[in-house]
Amino acid sequence: MDWPALSAVRSALVVTMPLVFLGALAVLLNSLPLESYRLFMESQFGLNWRLFGGYIWNGTFAIISLVMLFSIGQHMADQYNTAVNPLVQVNPVIAGLISLSCLLCLIQPEGAMLPQRWTGVAGLFVALLVGYISSRIFLFLYSIKWLRLHLPGGNTELAIPQAFNALFPGMCTVLLFAALGVAVNSIWGTTLHEAVHALLRMPFDMAGDNLERGIFYTFSLQLLWFLGIHGANVLDPITHDIYNTLMSANEAAAALGLPLPHVMTKSFLDVFVFIGGCGTSVSLAGALLLCGKTQSNKRLAVLSLLPGVFNINEVLLFGLPVILNPIMLIPFIFTPILLAALSYAAVFYELVPGTSRIVEWTTPVLFNGYYTTGSIKGSLLQLFNIGIGILAYAPFVRLADRLHGRQVSAAFSQLMDRACTTSTGPLGQRCIDRRDAAGTLARSLLVDLEEDRLHGRGIFLEFQPQVASDTGAVVGVESLLRWRHPLHGMIPAPIIIALAEDSALIRPLGLWILEEACRVRKAWLDEGIEDVVMAVNVSALQLEDSLPAKVVEILKRHSLPPDLLEVEVTESSALDAGTPESLVLSRLHAMGLHIAIDDFGMGHSSLKYLKQFPVTSVKIDGAISREVVTNPICADIVASITRLCASRGMTSVAEFVESDEQVMVLRALGCDVFQGYRYSKSLLADACLAYIRASYTRGQELADGNTGYVVHF
Repeated sequence: MDWPALSAVRSALVVTMPLVFLGALAVLLNSLPLESYRLFMESQFGLNWRLFGGYIWNGTFAIISLVMLFSIGQHMADQYNTAVNPLVQVNPVIAGLISLSCLLCLIQPEGAMLPQRWTGVAGLFVALLVGYISSRIFLFLYSIKWLRLHLPGGNTELAIPQAFNALFPGMCTVLLFAALGVAVNSIWGTTLHEAVHALLRMPFDMAGDNLERGIFYTFSLQLLWFLGIHGANVLDPITHDIYNTLMSANEAAAALGLPLPHVMTKSFLDVFVFIGGCGTSVSLAGALLLCGKTQSNKRLAVLSLLPGVFNINEVLLFGLPVILNPIMLIPFIFTPILLAALSYAAVFYELVPGTSRIVEWTTPVLFNGYYTTGSIKGSLLQLFNIGIGILAYAPFVRLADRLHGRQVSAAFSQLMDRACTTSTGPLGQRCIDRRDAAGTLARSLLVDLEEDRLHGRGIFLEFQPQVASDTGAVVGVESLLRWRHPLHGMIPAPIIIALAEDSALIRPLGLWILEEACRVRKAWLDEGIEDVVMAVNVSALQLEDSLPAKVVEILKRHSLPPDLLEVEVTESSALDAGTPESLVLSRLHAMGLHIAIDDFGMGHSSLKYLKQFPVTSVKIDGAISREVVTNPICADIVASITRLCASRGMTSVAEFVESDEQVMVLRALGCDVFQGYRYSKSLLADACLAYIRASYTRGQELADGNTGYVVHF
């Protein structure tokens, strides 16, 4: 199979996880080997209490092959629509149904019923092959233009042309598999499932009842899991016919008081090798908790421990992920092999009793070791194996953490570059529509941002002072959004804004910023700070017709005069005169708010803004103000902007002022207000209030560039 095929199989397994979990819980519910539990259930629900779990099993594990097959067809069709033929789309549901029909053509009914053995986990291997091959054949035939039954004239119902396009390709595919079923039955006198099952059994039968066969079985199962294929389900025929048979022989011998004839049985593997599920997942979870540095992986390990105790490990395998993760290849495959060899030796040399009682695979860890051996030594061997597994996984967990950190850093760097651009992707977004690691990170961050906003966690404002060039007093502050992520720490503001603008989150988040800024400004007003304007950045997406009314409501709620609030709009928003957005800005100005154009000077239409909007102040782009000392062209641009602002009665604000040389040049060029690290970084509300008060006393000394009076909080 090629990598897209493995991706389709893995995706199909992931989407069926709810059924797998529910089926596992049903098995646990019906088969927990505690006499007190059985008596309790009978007393509460009657002798037929297992009926409920049986119905769940019938709707989950009993048909898991059919569900997986249908899902593979859907995912293969999605891949085709995305990468192969974007113009003539195939309906994924039709592709799934075609694959399902192909499989049913190969299953010999038992009377009027389909055999549950082949519709359940035992038939999964054939279902995966049929799902992949039938999908490839159907999509190949679908790509042949003359086989598609095109309906001219168009149709408003999308399903109709898709169904007609798939008519002949689908019929041909199903007929081909029906012919295959007849051919297999004629040649071998059996069904394809039975033939494949016999072929799968052949190497295990040849190996004999020894440690080598157990190691080969363990290796095969683990390798399938690593490739994204449910190894336990695919090899279920082997498990059922060989290792369950050996376990039954042990149980019969124990009942007669005879020595146990076999060491490696189904219960042996479940109890001593696959502790917590395939890959000895309990040990992997322990290594993540004890040796891991990534908080997300630690949290995943905690979440996986409870189902892991009952040997349900899909949460960990797909959440980490282990599947197709080259770092985890060695420990995931070879840790169970090591434990199989150690446990075999312990039982063979009679250090631990053999497995003499059958236990369901969902029986809790440690209890199952005691129950199947009839000795506490079985549980002690489990604890020893868990410790060995943790030691085996530990170095690879540390290596994965280091590589994960590098990948996250690279993804953040890509997101930062993308967030700072004005160009958008094919869906009109900057970050979340990317189909790479950065896009995955962006979508994950967006979910976390919405959660933190709703629950009031991690999101706060800082305020950067704006200092008058002639007096050194603070005349304004810019409110800046900050987000402290629980795992990644402080997220850069451009990424936050880009994520919010890529979604509908920018509107509620923008209102929260406005509300919080007004609350802080009212608190300062109550402290006697009367002549400092609070600036709030507003995205063009927020400039809706309802915004002025919401602003009025917020100002009234905080009893704040409108002339203490300034709305900053980035000129890259490219607002045109007469647009709804420009009319909203005019209404805000008419209400008494200040209007500022941010990042002025680098856009193609900077001067147009001064004509179109009622601008109060202009913030010179940082790319210009940073080079004003070394680049004469930047100095000329600043001089032109300040002269224009002076003639129009606007305030000119220089951002990113970071040195005394900048202060001297910008003041000589006529800038009115400075903002940057030369004076202060962004501060929390209380620290900013203290800075404002201190600026009143520093006065002209601060404006003269005396660095001894610069305060950094």
